[in-house]
Amino acid sequence: MSKNSLYFMSNNRISILKTTIIFSFVIVVLRLFYWQIYLGQTVRNRSLNQIYQQTKILPNLGHLLASDSFPLSLDSRFYLLSLYKPNLDRKLEDVLLYLEKIKPGLKLESEKQIGFFLKPNIKWVTLPTKFYSQDVKKIDLAGVSFEEVSSRYYPEGNLAKDVLLNLESFYKRTLSGKVGFSVAPVDATGQLILSRKNWHKSEVDGTDIPLSLNRQVQSILASSLELGLKRFQAENATGIIINPQSGEIIAISSVPQNSTQSSSLRPISYLFEPGSIFKPLVLSMALNENSIGLDFVCPVCGKPRTYGQYTINNWNEKTHPNSNLPDVIKNSDNIAMSYIIEKLGLTSFQRYFHLLGLNQKTNVDLLGESTSSLKKYWSDIDLATASFGQGFAVNELQMLRAFNTLGNGGKLVSPHFNLNNPLSESTVFAPDTVDKVVNILKYAVETGAVSSLKPKNIEVCAKSGTAQIAKSGQYADTDTIASYVGFSPCQNPKFSMIIIFNKPQLSTWGSSTAAPVWFEIASKITPLL
Repeated sequence: MSKNSLYFMSNNRISILKTTIIFSFVIVVLRLFYWQIYLGQTVRNRSLNQIYQQTKILPNLGHLLASDSFPLSLDSRFYLLSLYKPNLDRKLEDVLLYLEKIKPGLKLESEKQIGFFLKPNIKWVTLPTKFYSQDVKKIDLAGVSFEEVSSRYYPEGNLAKDVLLNLESFYKRTLSGKVGFSVAPVDATGQLILSRKNWHKSEVDGTDIPLSLNRQVQSILASSLELGLKRFQAENATGIIINPQSGEIIAISSVPQNSTQSSSLRPISYLFEPGSIFKPLVLSMALNENSIGLDFVCPVCGKPRTYGQYTINNWNEKTHPNSNLPDVIKNSDNIAMSYIIEKLGLTSFQRYFHLLGLNQKTNVDLLGESTSSLKKYWSDIDLATASFGQGFAVNELQMLRAFNTLGNGGKLVSPHFNLNNPLSESTVFAPDTVDKVVNILKYAVETGAVSSLKPKNIEVCAKSGTAQIAKSGQYADTDTIASYVGFSPCQNPKFSMIIIFNKPQLSTWGSSTAAPVWFEIASKITPLL
């Protein structure tokens, strides 16, 4: 081999060596960058976790308080025990025997978790047994730690349980407060090193929320709906009771009660066509706009009214010629209402519909409220059927809030539970208009079909409704929503209430299903409010 060849080979080896050294250096630098920069914080956190022990400090949760300040929700504090295999300084069986003496039944209760913990690759397990502070003080074992846990329970059992769960979700941040923590150095066995610096951040307790919910009234409403559901063989029943002056919700119930896993409440989530309970509002719109006067007499009420292929008739197919306004409401006359809304006009009707908040959420302090908007195209028959509450949908709370305007001088008041919420109201009807309609409602109750149901000792202004349920664009003959809405007394009422039965089988009419239950509840709650 020539000298030139040897020289060339030597230079190649040197180049390869240099390249290898440079490449290795770059790999080392990149690896250091990856660990120190890219994963630097993660590595530091892992290191700190090995040196320091962080403990959560749970705040006291806020409670929901009934109108009498009785707590509707309370907390149970306990501890869950965890075992960390690398730090155990005695056999697992000995540890379990020790714990069994303090909490008899622990081994049986934790059998599944202990079996899992025996696997070679499992280092950590939490047992389901509940320990309390007096138990924790007795236990001082290496490899054993405790975590404080808070759980909710309800002293009144299932009373308004679905409502309370919804309110707790709505006010979660207020009720929860803020978790605190402490960080302290530990040695290799997990024991605290008291001579070194530790850190502490105090917890912030949750805030109690005073509610307008009245326990006695809530119980009466729920039990009455339950009895009515069975009595009339309905699919479900709902009810809301409100202070019409302040908008404070006194009671709200739905039976069967919603699943505790659901935040949806039927009185605010279910949309329905209100039917004849809407008539007093249309009458108020027309009087407020001076579209009609108190001297109104139905021009052609001796026969059904025809709109092309559609015919409007009354619920019992009877006609009432020359009806005045009190008798229109007393007889729940659909034909007369079609003439009244015609005089009001579509534009004014849509404006009042908006002013009454029927196309907007009520902004009640609950989750899951539904709403719908008015359709854009309106034919003559659409406007006519709207006069008796068909062809559009609202939720139950929207309907009661709108009807409340007749119980508080024409003001639309926002419904709410939290007594700390400020009063929110706007004017819809003039007081003079309201007075006229209130007198008509009182006359209808005292002389109409429900007069025999009204207790003698209470004054009531109310209206019944029966709305057919639409299926695939057609109204069913037998499936109805029976309702009754009103307030008592007629001047400065203490409460307003709406009762609804969905698909009652024993009777389809609101006057013979929802009305009797309404009056039964009213007679019981009047002395309480």
